[in-house]
Amino acid sequence: MTISAYILAAGKGTRLLPFTSHIPKPILPIVNKPIIHHSIERLLMANHQKIGIIIRKNDTIIPQYIQKTFPQLNPLFIYQEEFLGTANAVLQIENNLETKNFLVIAGDSLFSARYLQELGKTHLKEKNKITLSLEKMGFDLMQFSSTVDFHDGRVWKMREKPATQEEVLSDLNSSALYIFSKSIFQTLKEIKMSKRGEYEIATAINKTIDKGYRVGGVITNRVCHISNAHDLWHFNMEFLNEDQYRDINGNIFGQNVSISDSSNIENSILGDNVIVKDDLFIKNSVIMSNTLVERNFTNALVHEGYSEVFS
Repeated sequence: MTISAYILAAGKGTRLLPFTSHIPKPILPIVNKPIIHHSIERLLMANHQKIGIIIRKNDTIIPQYIQKTFPQLNPLFIYQEEFLGTANAVLQIENNLETKNFLVIAGDSLFSARYLQELGKTHLKEKNKITLSLEKMGFDLMQFSSTVDFHDGRVWKMREKPATQEEVLSDLNSSALYIFSKSIFQTLKEIKMSKRGEYEIATAINKTIDKGYRVGGVITNRVCHISNAHDLWHFNMEFLNEDQYRDINGNIFGQNVSISDSSNIENSILGDNVIVKDDLFIKNSVIMSNTLVERNFTNALVHEGYSEVFS
């Protein structure tokens, strides 16, 4: 049975400013490929051949990139005009859905193709109305995400952004990856806006549970979620260290890179059209495309005159 897939790519990426000043967050690079590029590759490997992408109304960058890079994909682009929470974003899919079940993934999150396959198989085998991606998480991060009561193979309750330890249901968080049956749309229409001015996906999940329907989950050992500049740098370094195509100094370079003979680059990623001036040292850094480098960097994320350095 086919499960179509939808990527939520309409967010502003405010926590990644100024790196997102001129490009959508899903276009930010992980080892010189946009986040959304990696996501589409993995969805295709997991046999999700029907892919839709939810984008901002005036976004031309994501469609142009996808159409150029994946010419055979023919994705559906859904334009989102209001930004009222994840539940509202999922509701935009209703009029474009051709399958009984569908996967939704955030445009700033990456999961392995094997895990995506496992999630889909579990959803169909268990005949779930919803299947959640679950990961272990400490309270320091969970208070910005969610907490889930999961036992006996089922999710029994979900709570967004627990404010205290007493509100934590378990050490499991719901990642930004879901599989829904199309009955979710009726539930989404029934929920009310939260105090934060959003339609919360947790509210719809709890309402589904309250109706007596089965909500399942699959625990993952690895989620790549890019929320801020440190995350973008960190996962670039992690993917770099796993890449078999690094040069002798552990680097990966894009196209048309110019490096002075007197400069030294180690364990770094340089995007397209990067220029590195004389007598410089760059280590453990990500230099994004079209950047002129005129000083030393270590543990840095650099783009067109702006940089952040991490300890």
